[in-house]
Amino acid sequence: MNSQWYKFIKTPGDLMFWSACLLLGSMPTSPFLLSVGMWGLAAAALWNIAGNLPDKPRFSSLLTWIRALAVSFRNLYRQKSLLLISLLLLAPALSLLWSDDWGYWLRVTRVRLPFLVLPLTFASLPELSARRYKMALYIMVWFMVLLCIGVGINLMMHYDEILTGLGRGQPVPVPRQHVRFSLILATAIITGGWLWKDRFTVRYQWERGLLGSAVIFLFLFIHVLSVRGGLAVLYAALLFTVIWYVVRTRRWVMGLSAVVLMAASLWIAIENVPSLRTRVAYMRYDWLQYKSDSGASYSDSERWVSLKTGWKIWQQQPVLGVGAGDLQQEVKRITTEMFPGYAATPLLPHNQWVHILASTGILGLLLSLPGFFALFIQRNNRSNFLLLVFYTMAFLTFLIECTIENAIGVAWFLFFPLWFSGVATKEKR
Repeated sequence: MNSQWYKFIKTPGDLMFWSACLLLGSMPTSPFLLSVGMWGLAAAALWNIAGNLPDKPRFSSLLTWIRALAVSFRNLYRQKSLLLISLLLLAPALSLLWSDDWGYWLRVTRVRLPFLVLPLTFASLPELSARRYKMALYIMVWFMVLLCIGVGINLMMHYDEILTGLGRGQPVPVPRQHVRFSLILATAIITGGWLWKDRFTVRYQWERGLLGSAVIFLFLFIHVLSVRGGLAVLYAALLFTVIWYVVRTRRWVMGLSAVVLMAASLWIAIENVPSLRTRVAYMRYDWLQYKSDSGASYSDSERWVSLKTGWKIWQQQPVLGVGAGDLQQEVKRITTEMFPGYAATPLLPHNQWVHILASTGILGLLLSLPGFFALFIQRNNRSNFLLLVFYTMAFLTFLIECTIENAIGVAWFLFFPLWFSGVATKEKR
């Protein structure tokens, strides 16, 4: 581990830190590197365990790594909050018993596999300083600044074409998927603001001014992107922040002023940012098309239909659902029967809770809710601002998206609260 290839990775803690940075950077950009970062964290955990085995370990021995893996499962069992997170994998996995389409079931279950891998990993990761926890988040904020600059340059180069597309329901082009990109961007804004308040710097005090400018830039840019899901979770997070501040300080006037300022900022953005103004106009038009039953080719109308379809599927199989493997087929069947105008492009339910109910029923919901709220069991997380504000964002996006049904959403929902929990643990010491 001391060769030139690993000159920056001399300890399990080094591997943990750089893997986390890679995961954060690749989350909005590269599925391959996202997997590399995740498995890098797993490798750091196994390396940490192997190095602390009672007898002197032989890293070239397969037996050493098997023993380390066994210890990691034992560590997971001892940390109940992390163990509960794996229920979000167990729910769809169990539905194999009542799914006919095993190929689609395998696809769904593979996407949810990190709900076992990352809790198993975080249960055995090495000690990391609070500064390194924050440094990874700091790097992520600046990486998002660079990405947004690139997106902004592309927007200016193709301004008329992109604005016309917005009027037709198309998003501003971003790396990978625009809704998930906006979720990561909203998280970077809140995290950057927290780091600024925490006075975090790498070396010089003037960096704090730059960080504040970066947060303001990202805040302005998320309005330019005009992704409603991202804006919704951002403003929900800001409202939670105001409530958190008022409850702790009793400064009601300042809190009310902040809420008024937030509302004014959103109104000013809608009136003055062309992309957001176009998006709002499209949303109104889409709603009118849906009300007149003419919205088959419009995104919002398709979302509403997906919710009605998912709800109907759950009503038919309320206890177990139709099975994660058969959900796609059932969505096609019900959409064709009830909404034939939308049968060409049927969508899975655009609500995570409805998606869970339709695919795994009440049983799946009862298993998933403890998995969702698992980290609140830890006492030190009950006053963890970053974790609480993140779950405010996550709960809202679960209402408007099937967030954890793709790799980016799973990584976003899993990594950030686990990392924020690590920050809180170190801050308490």
